[in-house]
Amino acid sequence: ARHEKWRGYTWKRPQEVYGDGNFVLYDSPGAEDIKQGRCGDCYFLASISALAEFPDRIPRIFLTNEVNDVGCYAVELYINGEKRTVVVDDYFPYEAESGTWAFSQPSETVTPDRDVEIWVLVLEKAWAKVFGSYQRIEGGSAGEAMYPMTGCPSHQFYHDDLNDIEGFWQRLVQCDKRNFPMCTCTFAAADKDVNSSDLKMAGLQDAHAYTLIGVKKIVKDDTTEERLLKVRN
Repeated sequence: ARHEKWRGYTWKRPQEVYGDGNFVLYDSPGAEDIKQGRCGDCYFLASISALAEFPDRIPRIFLTNEVNDVGCYAVELYINGEKRTVVVDDYFPYEAESGTWAFSQPSETVTPDRDVEIWVLVLEKAWAKVFGSYQRIEGGSAGEAMYPMTGCPSHQFYHDDLNDIEGFWQRLVQCDKRNFPMCTCTFAAADKDVNSSDLKMAGLQDAHAYTLIGVKKIVKDDTTEERLLKVRN
């Protein structure tokens, strides 16, 4: 059954929201184009945000490269090891009460010098189509959308499995230098004496995926070293 909280949503096309000629599929795609809505797919948005650090990686996913009157868009995804063309239309869930897209939405509004980019909405709808609905893409692990979006191998690491912390740190440093897209996530664990309040005090949300956009080691005034991770929500 559909989420009760989603029953009030309608479907709209971009021209109904922005007006004809005020939006593009993509121009200079970047992480600033991505804003999460009411769908709990932060893991997916973190993955495409990681890719969007390097804007040329986003157009590679699209077979349709420009806005068209019929609102038909094709993307190329890798599903279960096979390259597949996924076609979607441009009707997206809309929340009339707030006057915004219900799920993912561009961060930008129409301005005289910048058109809104809708590539995030299209990619999210294609991802939902693969699984059967928007509801079925709620919840996932950080980075799991990396392979489907790129066709490149990806790796996941779990804290409990890490014995060589310094070796893992050096691996992160090298991956960062080589511009590998990376994600990370938070998860409060009672057996580790970490709860949601601890994460909140550190400025992080519990059970949430982030893009890992930088790693750096610094030497403090007392000569001790500190490892820093730069993450994007």
